[in-house]
Amino acid sequence: MEKVLRPELLSLYHGSLDLIGNKVNIQSGKGVGWNSLTLGDAFYTSVSLDAAMLFSHLVLQKSILMEKVRYENRGFAKVYKISLHKNTSILDTENALDANRVRGVLLRAGVSKRYLEFRDDDQLTDFYKSADLLCHGTEWEGNRNEYLCKALGYDALMINERAWMSWDYYPEDIGIDWDKLNDPLIWPPKTVAVYNQEMISGFELHRDGRVIGNEMDISNYLR
Repeated sequence: MEKVLRPELLSLYHGSLDLIGNKVNIQSGKGVGWNSLTLGDAFYTSVSLDAAMLFSHLVLQKSILMEKVRYENRGFAKVYKISLHKNTSILDTENALDANRVRGVLLRAGVSKRYLEFRDDDQLTDFYKSADLLCHGTEWEGNRNEYLCKALGYDALMINERAWMSWDYYPEDIGIDWDKLNDPLIWPPKTVAVYNQEMISGFELHRDGRVIGNEMDISNYLR
């Protein structure tokens, strides 16, 4: 049975050095880890607070290595809670795609009709397999996951990224209890890549890793 998402009720988190202003602006090639590559130009969020904490840690380490501002932090920078408009259309990769719609997208992307004649519908209803089939097209460019999601008319993509499967970095002392993540139902977590920034209705600081003086700002850390 297809799951129905209510975007306005989703708890989404984003790890960052800082979000400035009152609006999110999607930029090309931003992010740490694989977030600048695997899903294209998007605002990357996660349904997991722990995943956002990890990326907040990574972006902090990247900034320190690049010798930018010296940060006094408890292993992570900032984590924001992100809100979406209720009319945001999200492609959940756990749901089957419409094979006819996918076939139309692939044909417009330059995949030959003859080649598609040998593809069963079960290949076209699976997001990963359909995105792989784009590699046989000649009339599209960019990131295949982003292209397919947008071409099917969605604002955002909810996906369990394959990159998590080979992930092996679990830093201690950044506010994550890694032992609890042995449950395959919650880890690896799902990413929600938002391609249409107009669907982001707002954000608020959820956790702040700053150390105030010689002490951590406990009130912010425990929110």
